[in-house]
Amino acid sequence: MILHNNNLSITFIITSVIFGGIALLLACVGIGTPNWQSTQVIIDGQRHTISTANFFYACSSYTNGTLISCKHRSSDRNINQYYPIDARWNETEWNQHLDGAAGLCIVGIVFIFLGTITTLLMIIEGLAIWIYLIGPIGLFLACLFMLAGMAEGAYVLYYNDYAANLYQTAHLFTIFSFLVSCISAGRRYSFPDLREMNIPLRKQ
Repeated sequence: MILHNNNLSITFIITSVIFGGIALLLACVGIGTPNWQSTQVIIDGQRHTISTANFFYACSSYTNGTLISCKHRSSDRNINQYYPIDARWNETEWNQHLDGAAGLCIVGIVFIFLGTITTLLMIIEGLAIWIYLIGPIGLFLACLFMLAGMAEGAYVLYYNDYAANLYQTAHLFTIFSFLVSCISAGRRYSFPDLREMNIPLRKQ
C-alpha cells in the first residue's frame, strides 16, 4: 500500500469528521426528544400541542403548554391508552414496531460514532490497513440502520414534528460523511502500480 499524505486528503478527512459529528449530535438530540409525532388542536385560531410521542415514551400537555405527564413504554405496554396512535393493527404489534425502531436507530447512532472516530484516525500515520476500511463501513452501516429504524417507526408514528426532522437531517449528514470518508480512504491509501515494481519474470 502507498500512503498519500497531502493537504487535500486531510481536508477530506476533517470534512467527513465534521459532518459525522454534526450528524451524531442531531441524531442524539432527535432520538431523545418526544416530538416525533405531535397532536395539535386549534383554539381561537391558534395551534396548541396536547400530546407528543417518540419511540420510547409519550407526553401529554394542557393547551397552555403545561406538561401533564410522560409515560414510558417500558413501564406500561398498554400504549393505546396514552400514545397518540392512528394506525392499523393492535398495541402488541405497535410495541414490536416501536421496539424495533428504537433499537435500529440507537445502533445507527453507535455506528455514526464508530465511523466518525475511525475516519479521524486516518490522519495518523503508521496504523493498520484495516483502519482505512472501518470508517466508511461504519458510516455505511449507520446510514442503513438509521433508515431501517425510521421506516420501522413509520408503521406507528407520523413524523410531523421537529425531533423527527432532526434525526432525518442527521441521516442526510451521515450519508454525506460516508461519501467523503470513502474519498478520504481512497486518497489516503491506494494499491501500488505493479508496473513500477521489479517483479522477476518466470522462465518458460
